[in-house]
Amino acid sequence: MGRAFWVAIASILVLAPTFPGEVPVGGAAGYVCQSGGVRWGLAAIRAPQAWQITRGCGEIVVAVIDSGIQRLPGLADRLWRNPGEIPANQLDDDGNGFVDDVHGWDFRDCDPGPEQGTPIHGHGTFVAGLVAAALDAATGAGGVAPEVRIMDLRVLDPRGYFYPQDWWLLAQAIDYAVAQGARVINLSLFTRVSPPSCVRQALRRAAAAQVLVVGAAGNCRWEVTPLARLPEVVAVGAVDPHGRAPRFSGRGQEVMLAAPGVEVLSFSPDGRVVRGCGTSFAAPHVAGTAALILSLCPQLDREALLEFLLATAQDVAAPGWDPATGAGLVDASAGLSLAASRAATAAGPAENRLLTP
Repeated sequence: MGRAFWVAIASILVLAPTFPGEVPVGGAAGYVCQSGGVRWGLAAIRAPQAWQITRGCGEIVVAVIDSGIQRLPGLADRLWRNPGEIPANQLDDDGNGFVDDVHGWDFRDCDPGPEQGTPIHGHGTFVAGLVAAALDAATGAGGVAPEVRIMDLRVLDPRGYFYPQDWWLLAQAIDYAVAQGARVINLSLFTRVSPPSCVRQALRRAAAAQVLVVGAAGNCRWEVTPLARLPEVVAVGAVDPHGRAPRFSGRGQEVMLAAPGVEVLSFSPDGRVVRGCGTSFAAPHVAGTAALILSLCPQLDREALLEFLLATAQDVAAPGWDPATGAGLVDASAGLSLAASRAATAAGPAENRLLTP
């Protein structure tokens, strides 16, 4: 499997605090290994079949709230571009309170992105690659929705953690994503304790704005991480290449869906293709699938979008819902086919031709 560096295994792993008395309350919910492999995740959720209908739309934005995104060749041109901001002029052109927020905002360092401030952890780059990176023909690595846009919102420190005083950063990042037009928010994070009111209220505002928030179920096998237990978050468990839930994947009544989360391929900050394990990496498969469906049917509200995802999931355990995989493995092709069928019916015969791949 190769040498691994741990981002965090949910609420099991406790590392030494950065400063005396400072213990992380949450962080990234997965780990990355320093060797190659086979990108089975795209095939498992039938992304190539979905791409016959759409590979995504640049008007659909997925906000990745994480550790920051490195500007790699396969990701840089997938980043959201703030239409009201002029790069590097040191002005808040659009008057939203953030200077030069062209691709998002680094709430950790209070600056526009990874080119400034403290080093970023590789977790966010890996997650973003699973959502929308360009396909790497040599390895098969790439995102579920390679033509959508990614909003880069950093809240984690260089070690992949956040601390009690950082809850407000997470709430601000959620509000920023909603205000700037993200349709999907990916939260590949774990928390050791229940989020405070500021985060819960921000998630309620996101739901009220019809934004789908997708979260990692966590890597503590006997429970779902507290952040993903909140009703506004779609909790996603992991499956392995055999369709089985790994021992680490969080289980509980809050789990709604499952997606590839074992030995999946994406990109490290230096551009190498590496493998990762964790529910952190299951969640972006669902976020990417949701973005594909919205690319075809942008008028969908949050509940209808979630209905499509749940109704088309593949059973991978006992028939029906189960605490490890929820409704089942997300199916990008089936979800898009259902969306296309509904859209064609609503459009009427004269417009059906527009939905033919």
